[in-house]
Amino acid sequence: GVVPDRPAAPRIGATNSGPRLRGDCPTVPAMPVRCVAFDADDTLWDFRTAMVEALRLAIEVVQAARPEAAGRLDVAGLAERWEELHTAFVDGHATGERISALRPRSFEVALADLGVVDPALVDRMADAYFAHRHGAVELHDEVVDVVAALRGRYVLGLVTNGNTDARTSPLAGSFDFRLGADDIGIAKPDRRMFTMAAAAASCHPSELVYVGDHPHLDVAAPQAAGCRGVWLNRTGIACPPGVHPDASIADLTELPGVLARFDEAEASALEAVGVGPHLEPWPDDPRLDPALLAGGDRRNVVDRYRYWREEAIVADLDEHRHPFHVAVENWRHDRNIGAVVRNANAFGSAGVHIVGRRRWNRRGAMATDRYLPVHHHDSIGDLAAWAAGEGLTIVGIDNVEGSVPIEATDLPERCVLLFGQEGPGLSDEAVDASATVCSIAQFGSTRSVNAGVASGIAMHAWIRAHAHRRWPGWSGGLPRP
Repeated sequence: GVVPDRPAAPRIGATNSGPRLRGDCPTVPAMPVRCVAFDADDTLWDFRTAMVEALRLAIEVVQAARPEAAGRLDVAGLAERWEELHTAFVDGHATGERISALRPRSFEVALADLGVVDPALVDRMADAYFAHRHGAVELHDEVVDVVAALRGRYVLGLVTNGNTDARTSPLAGSFDFRLGADDIGIAKPDRRMFTMAAAAASCHPSELVYVGDHPHLDVAAPQAAGCRGVWLNRTGIACPPGVHPDASIADLTELPGVLARFDEAEASALEAVGVGPHLEPWPDDPRLDPALLAGGDRRNVVDRYRYWREEAIVADLDEHRHPFHVAVENWRHDRNIGAVVRNANAFGSAGVHIVGRRRWNRRGAMATDRYLPVHHHDSIGDLAAWAAGEGLTIVGIDNVEGSVPIEATDLPERCVLLFGQEGPGLSDEAVDASATVCSIAQFGSTRSVNAGVASGIAMHAWIRAHAHRRWPGWSGGLPRP
């Protein structure tokens, strides 16, 4: 049979139609979905049809040049040669060959089987094949509308072993990142493809959902990296033994519903957190919320604040916030800001300051932004002017030349801990505005730690230096006002 530019899904039999969620033994714990990454060939576009015609055109090239050999070539045979090479490539991945080179190599092997050694003919076959393969691929009918509906709510990525360029299709500009096997030197099923995708989306692998048509490469492989795997089963075949998709769908119109159910599963898990309805008679306390007393309190708050009104929690926190602030640059809509805000809440920061874009991803904050002031500044200059007016010292946090170890630095009690954009770090303007820049000790190979992680480390360094002065007798654990 004909195969695509990757192994075809085994065809065993028919299954029930409609989306199926994996209800038992889920691959990952319930987590919010932040990123949806797609396979490309036969997931977003109809690769198989284009491939068959492209192979036929390659055979026509041979017919014109070597008619005696062309009669012994057929589409299925050329596809089989490619499949053999691709299987060896994926299993060993030590050939140093690019996936895009496998197709010309398969033509070379097929001709050699017929006793024909003609590099120029191989090149002409490849030219004919790729001209049609890249020019005639058509998106499946529902793809454009579904991808448009997901834009904005999720980070969207393209993770593929193929080489069709989405930028030349109606999907141009739809994806936040693309990882191609030829570009990064590794290919599915290597789990690093998916950990790199999570890094590109600034999320944990458990927050990434991968969607594709191949059970092993697009389901089992991402699951091995800690992601969810959704199997796009357009033909209704049976799933191979040992592969357990987190969900199965017949086409992409079912995907938004699946993603919603993943988030509902997270919400259900959160229902196990907190307390149920309060026993009557209820306490006579104006800080308590009657709706929470009646229905239970499942919010992400410490037990001290169970059943309290939101404004009562804020008022209580306002009485004992620490005098350090946290600022983060947001020039490219950094998706780690939610984690920074959550950390600032946990450590009792006086406030968070977003520099640059006003819009930021609140999902990672887990609603903690409701309980502390969040300010906006258009530029680093505006932040610096505000800090000077408040008598606050700006301390940059980044591993840049000239920085000093935070582990050996006395952080000012009244300060602004300033963090840069995930990836590039502090801007030059931010470094110039900082009275000092502190680095965080690292001993591994990575260039930097995640911005959310760095913020927690820096804030805890402040706590270790100053909290005992503000909480006499505190020697660790949870302080009480």
